[in-house]
Amino acid sequence: MKRITLLAGFLLCLTGLAKAQPGRFEQPIFDEVACTEAIPFSSATAQGASSPSTLYLDFYEPVGDTMARRPLVITVFGGAFVTGSRDFSDMKEYCNRLSTYGYVAASIDYRLLPLTGLSATGLVRTAYMASQDVSSAVRFFKAHGEEYRIDTASIFLLGNSAGSIAILHEVFVDEDERPAETYSNPDLGGMHESGYVEYLGYSPKVAGIIPQWGGVLDLDFIDDDETTPVCLIHGTEDNTVPYDSGYCYGGWLPSLMPYMYGSHSIAERLAEVQHPDFELHPFEGEEHAFYFTSNYQLDMPKFDSCFSIVRNFLLRHLDNGVIGMEEHVEPLLSVHPNPVTDMLHVSGATEEGSFVVIDLSGRCWHTFKTTASHDLSFDVSRLPQGVYLLLYRKKSGTSAVKFEKY
Repeated sequence: MKRITLLAGFLLCLTGLAKAQPGRFEQPIFDEVACTEAIPFSSATAQGASSPSTLYLDFYEPVGDTMARRPLVITVFGGAFVTGSRDFSDMKEYCNRLSTYGYVAASIDYRLLPLTGLSATGLVRTAYMASQDVSSAVRFFKAHGEEYRIDTASIFLLGNSAGSIAILHEVFVDEDERPAETYSNPDLGGMHESGYVEYLGYSPKVAGIIPQWGGVLDLDFIDDDETTPVCLIHGTEDNTVPYDSGYCYGGWLPSLMPYMYGSHSIAERLAEVQHPDFELHPFEGEEHAFYFTSNYQLDMPKFDSCFSIVRNFLLRHLDNGVIGMEEHVEPLLSVHPNPVTDMLHVSGATEEGSFVVIDLSGRCWHTFKTTASHDLSFDVSRLPQGVYLLLYRKKSGTSAVKFEKY
């Protein structure tokens, strides 16, 4: 099996390396892994559903580990957005094996599309929902970093097929780049606004992504200001999600299947915008999800090849100072007075966007458009007494601040 590696720079952080046992992250040093199953991390409404459902994750960690802040890999299963689960064999193998190397890992749920609702619009909306659910998982772990002993600056995403599409869009789609299908029936909201409202104020940024045989709907999602490290793995004869570009599933039912840009096109776009840190690993002659056999068992030699790429990508970024580094957090909004009776004064708006006031059930009460200004005021006198979140939606993402109305 021939593998060509294209490297484009490295992360240049040189501070804050965490202390770890010799050989940790390079080789397996733990013999036993514990898995805590069915941890709720989000609640969201799927395409075609009338009410939200709870999403769960399984959390894997090495038994006997004493490291205080550990890097985390979140895995996202495949299944064309209509099937699959967090206990798929490849996700479990990745989580278990990474844990023996000293990482902690999680395999997550995301919303799926019922076959009865299968349509081109439904697929695009569900893919976007899956990306929102990935963001919810990242923000859940940012909020619970101490509880799970996670270095929140060292969270990585790894996907398979649909899961890879989800992580690519979670990282690259800005608020002003949302697909048109996401704005109606109903509006799905911002990429990083789904899930439990108490996690809205946490950053969705990650230390790197590993999309296996994935793609994006539009190469223009990838801008020259995006720097998240990317490790692309793809079979060159993939007919399900094309290695280069084309309709999924070889053009079968093109009116239903989306047109995708696969790993080769993504790598070319990353090179075009001078992305500082990406690599492409084409597997010559291999098809989609090639580490599975025809009866959907893992072909271990092929899985080992992919795992080796994943291990090296993770290790290189830990060695370059990601682990233990304090996460960069953009300046947060501030509001006063808090509690408030009538006029709420807001500081920290640095670019054009909009403000949305929601209560803790997620109900929207007000929306305000704004140009960039550091000092704004809103009349909230008609709000019922209670606790609210003020969301600041802008091109670079969403910020949130809590306030109380009395």
